[in-house]
Amino acid sequence: MSNKKLILILISISVTVLTAWSINSKWDEWEIGSKFVATFFIAIALGLFVVLVMLPSLADKVGAFFFSAPEKIQPDPLIKAAAKVSQGDYDGAIKAYLAIASEEPENRFPIFEIAKIQQDHLRDVDAAIETFENSLENTEWPENDAAAIMFRLQQIYLESKEDEEHAKALLQQIIDSFPNTRHSANAHHRLNEINNVSSASAHANIGCAALHSAALHI
Repeated sequence: MSNKKLILILISISVTVLTAWSINSKWDEWEIGSKFVATFFIAIALGLFVVLVMLPSLADKVGAFFFSAPEKIQPDPLIKAAAKVSQGDYDGAIKAYLAIASEEPENRFPIFEIAKIQQDHLRDVDAAIETFENSLENTEWPENDAAAIMFRLQQIYLESKEDEEHAKALLQQIIDSFPNTRHSANAHHRLNEINNVSSASAHANIGCAALHSAALHI
């Protein structure tokens, strides 16, 4: 509070006290004009007190209630981890997601994000595979989560490692182990696609071999 405001407050209080004392002792003797003047000064003094003391204090409390950040609110760990990815701090992001996975072992999202960082940013496909396989081995996932992890794992084997047999084995495992999940239907569809592509490729190879053999005998 500034010195100027403090002086005004003291003046207003003094005027109010003196006026109240005068009114109490001589009110009955005063004429109507004097009573009006006294009432006017009391109103001025009370108005100054309200404007200079009560309203600023009330405004501060209201502002603090609506606009101050609560001291106990902490940034979302997932947002902090994602920020590290955006900043290119991939090792820091992996550590952040590992901490989240440790705190929330039932949450599969950190595992997927770690594998994504390893595969897309660090170009370490084997590390991504290891992340998923360790997760399946060491965590008792609900059926839907385990099937989702296996489905993502087969994609890595098929698309990045070009290991068709390993991918097919994982798809068949999803179908056999988790028949009541949506991933089972996806695995059926994916397995048929792989088999059809393999069959078409085999027929094409046979056709090319036959043409080559025929050409040799001409």
